[in-house]
Amino acid sequence: MSVENLREKIRTAIDSDELMDIVRKLISIPSHTGLEEKEKNVAQYLYELFKSEGIDVYLQEVFDGRSNVIATLKGSSNGRSLMLNGHIDTVPPLSMESPFTPIERDGKLYGRGSADMKSGVATMVYALIVLNRLGIELNGELVFAGVIDEESSRSAGTNFIVENGPKTDLAIVGEPTSLHPVVAHKGITYFEVSFTGEAVHSSVPENGANAINAAADFIKRAEEELVPKYKKMNHPYVGAPTVTMNLIQGGSKGNMPYLSDPNFAIAGTVADTCSVYIDIRWTPYQSSDNIQKDVEEIAKFIEKKRPKINVEVKPILPHPAMEIKSDHVLVRSVQSNLRDELKKEKKITGATYWGDSGLLSDLSNIPTLLFGPGDIGCAHSDNEFIDIKHIEPAAIVYALTALEMCGKS
Repeated sequence: MSVENLREKIRTAIDSDELMDIVRKLISIPSHTGLEEKEKNVAQYLYELFKSEGIDVYLQEVFDGRSNVIATLKGSSNGRSLMLNGHIDTVPPLSMESPFTPIERDGKLYGRGSADMKSGVATMVYALIVLNRLGIELNGELVFAGVIDEESSRSAGTNFIVENGPKTDLAIVGEPTSLHPVVAHKGITYFEVSFTGEAVHSSVPENGANAINAAADFIKRAEEELVPKYKKMNHPYVGAPTVTMNLIQGGSKGNMPYLSDPNFAIAGTVADTCSVYIDIRWTPYQSSDNIQKDVEEIAKFIEKKRPKINVEVKPILPHPAMEIKSDHVLVRSVQSNLRDELKKEKKITGATYWGDSGLLSDLSNIPTLLFGPGDIGCAHSDNEFIDIKHIEPAAIVYALTALEMCGKS
């Protein structure tokens, strides 16, 4: 059978109602951060679904009884392998109305995780199911990895895969991209910058060292030096790096009674501690180490300006950036299949948000593309939805791309 005939068989094998049932089922199973059972019930559902289809599947325990779901269509030879990666956890429901009862309205399906990213997971899963039902033997392995813990900032599920496998030649991460092939996204490094000074009576501040004043100098220096420098470092797909001061904490506990009881009079104390928490989103042109050096340079400037102040810079959970060449065979395949399916061009673009694609690309050196159904703009909101017309094309594109990348036996 010709490849073109196989492509048509894949298209006709997609059962929209069955696919939508999987989407609805996934949304109906809570798997958010803060939940006692976390992703356990979603993982079990996917495990049993693959089992019922005769697809090789196992639960890959990461920690605390929490497991990735790994399903594989084995390759018949040494062809190129492809991973379809999607996280099975969501953010909490917050104030969302009926978060786990999918509601269809005006061509959209509402529910927690509908966009981020249970529709992406469902379409990836269904791509494996369709290829398996058709008995299509691939040269290389096709792997589905349903991973835990992406929304916690640790991304423990994909980090575990990076360290323990499975490892593939190529990967697609199914975050919501509105069906645009996303070839680059920013990295993230959070910093805790701690200032230690000397506490003295507030009537003689010159005898001490005010940590809050030092922190203010640090923020001012970052705004005057670092922000303008980064604005010049524009990337064609993700724009310029950004620097955001997200939290500041400081002061002496001795001053707290002023806040809790205005009638309680004690002597004021110069702040001897202060911490600033910074969120820096950087481009694929940079690295977390480069960013840390920039922050440390400002810290050294403050210590020189204020000799009694000690400044410590601590990076927290660096998240690597991702980039794949826009003419890479994986990108070309997805774009071509999209064009055939939608009868229009979907622009190659970049993302300012982060995905597990950064881990696969940077730590495992796997050429990785970000591509999936849904709009990131509504993710994490009380109005989260998936545009239903994204769902079937996504499943078809995943299946056709797998056929092209892994090769037919």
